[in-house]
Amino acid sequence: MKNIKSKRNSYKLFFNFFFLIFIYCNPIFALENESQSIENNIKINDNWKIILNKASGKTIFFHAWGGGKNINSYIKWASKEVMQRYNIKVNHVKISDTSNVVARILSEKTAGKHKNGAVDLIWINGENFSFMQKHKLLFKDNWIMNLPETNNMDFISNPSLLNDFGIPTNGMEMPWGVSQLNFYYDSKYLKYPPKSAIELKKYIINNKGRFTFPQPPDFVGTSFLKQVLIELIEDKSVLKSTYVKGRHEDLLTPLWTWLNDVTPFLWRKGINYPTNYMSLTQLVADREIDIGMAFNIAHASNAISEGRLPKTIRGYIHKKGTLANVHFLSIPYNSSKKAASQVFINFLISPEAQIKKQNKDIWGDPSVLSMNKMLPEWKNKFKNLSKGIATLSNEELQLKLEEPHPSWVKVIESKWIEKFGSSK
Repeated sequence: MKNIKSKRNSYKLFFNFFFLIFIYCNPIFALENESQSIENNIKINDNWKIILNKASGKTIFFHAWGGGKNINSYIKWASKEVMQRYNIKVNHVKISDTSNVVARILSEKTAGKHKNGAVDLIWINGENFSFMQKHKLLFKDNWIMNLPETNNMDFISNPSLLNDFGIPTNGMEMPWGVSQLNFYYDSKYLKYPPKSAIELKKYIINNKGRFTFPQPPDFVGTSFLKQVLIELIEDKSVLKSTYVKGRHEDLLTPLWTWLNDVTPFLWRKGINYPTNYMSLTQLVADREIDIGMAFNIAHASNAISEGRLPKTIRGYIHKKGTLANVHFLSIPYNSSKKAASQVFINFLISPEAQIKKQNKDIWGDPSVLSMNKMLPEWKNKFKNLSKGIATLSNEELQLKLEEPHPSWVKVIESKWIEKFGSSK
């Protein structure tokens, strides 16, 4: 019995010893982690001071789509703020096709121009990012983690912020906004819009000339084709892999069949197409077509507030969801104004700039910031931000479809041009 009691006492001492170790060591570990965090923040702050000093007095050329007045106005506002705060001049180079800018950077690299490139900052995503990454045209890995405002992002809960069309960004481009394909219609004339590719096909055939989409390779036009393909293809998982000629060609057949069936019934019999989603908006406003589309969820509401669309316009998405992605900001490898570009980007992802961008009366582009990571003051401001009458709620936009691998895009675009757009 004594031996048993002795053993029990030994076990108690043993467990008590480790319990005390656990109690006393945990705070030490916590303090060590906290100390490490403080050291990291100090390091970031010191590096940031160096970047700020290098940036002052510089002029950067920001190549970004220039087809939207609201977006152009927002970039103008942000540029003015950065000039006043950091003495950085931002020239917005308005572009219509990002791939042309990417081609220019590649030509500079081919010519050996590894410094003083013409492009300091570019608004990209998808295939353009994939191309720049492949040809080593981007600034170094993980530079986005050195920007102070990055702390307001939650990469763990929202991994899409570090993935561009399924390709890891390796921190070479900064998330700037969230986009999702959405449709809109005039509720005065149309009560029940078609909410799937199959329903839409029936609608187009039964309502001759009342539907169209932007002409590929326009981004929204190509996105619409991808939307139809995703809905019709049986094995959606294959779209995540690289397109292989000879193996995947037949998988595009449902898309071409759908288009073959509807093209004769499109606006102007599919002989002409609007150039972009803004042209599409005008057709809806003029009552030439019944349904519009955009990748900015607040586009229809913005158009209403600007008087370009009637107040009876309402938004919707398809029953099983629509294509969604994150759009990014990247710095070319041969920019000599990397510091100034980083300062401008840091401002663009600040709560101040993000809430203005999300404002329906300014742009309406959803923020990439985490509400849980921001200060309560900003969290409340975002929470109380009103949305437009035609803008869907976060709950209504929950069903999101993943983008196909970028390799599918060029195939879809080139084949569409060959089959349906060669004479346009």
